[in-house]
Amino acid sequence: MRRNQIIMGTGVSLDIPEAKNEVIFSDVFELLRQIDARFSPYKKDSELSGYQRGEIIQKNLSLQMKAVMAACKKFEKLTNGYFSANFAGKYDPTGYVKGWAIAEAGKLIEKQGYKTYCIGIGGDILARSGGSKEWQIGIQDPKDKTKILNKLSISNGAVATSGNYERGLHIINPKTSKPANELLSLTVIGPDIIKADVLATAAFAMGKAGVKFVDRQKGYKALAVAREII
Repeated sequence: MRRNQIIMGTGVSLDIPEAKNEVIFSDVFELLRQIDARFSPYKKDSELSGYQRGEIIQKNLSLQMKAVMAACKKFEKLTNGYFSANFAGKYDPTGYVKGWAIAEAGKLIEKQGYKTYCIGIGGDILARSGGSKEWQIGIQDPKDKTKILNKLSISNGAVATSGNYERGLHIINPKTSKPANELLSLTVIGPDIIKADVLATAAFAMGKAGVKFVDRQKGYKALAVAREII
C-alpha cells in the first residue's frame, strides 16, 4: 500500500507493501504532524517559534528540542561549520529536522513489525527491505525536471538531495552568509537518512568541494550538478 499527504509544507510519500490497512499510515502521518507542530518556523504556536521570539528560554525547552539542538551542534562540528542551525541571529534546526523526522517515522514503522518500506519527504528518501525488495529511486535532473539524471537501486539506504532549482536560493553558506549558488543540486547516498540529509545541505553550501567532503565520509557518496556533472 502507498499513501501520500502534504505535511511539513511538502509532499510525504509512504510505501509499505505488506500493510493491510490504513492504521500504520495514519500513525506515521500523525507523528510527522506532531513533529511539524513542534519544530515548524512557520507556525506561530510551535515551540521553535516561541523560542525564536524569546518567549521560551532554553532550560524550559522540551527534551526533544534539546536533543535536536545537541545533534545540530554535533553536525556543525563534523562539517566545519558548513551545516549550522544559527543564521542572522535566528535559531533554525529545520535543516536537521526533516531527515530526523524520516528516521523517527522509520522507527515507528519497524516497531509495528514492518521491515520493508520507503519514506519520501521533500526529495529525501529512506528505503528499507526485509527481504529481496529493491527500491528504484530516480534522481531528478535539475536542468530538466522531466528527466531522470540517475537511477538508483537500493535495498537498505538513504538518499538526500539539496538544491536551489525548486525553491530558489534558499540554502545559505554559513561562511559567507550568502546564498550558495555554485551548484544546481547535490545528492548524497548513504546508510543513514539523518547524516545523508545533513551532509547534502553542508556539501551544497561548500560548492564543488562538497563532493570530496562527502566521499571522505565512510559509506557515503555524492553526485553534484553544476554546469557539468561532477
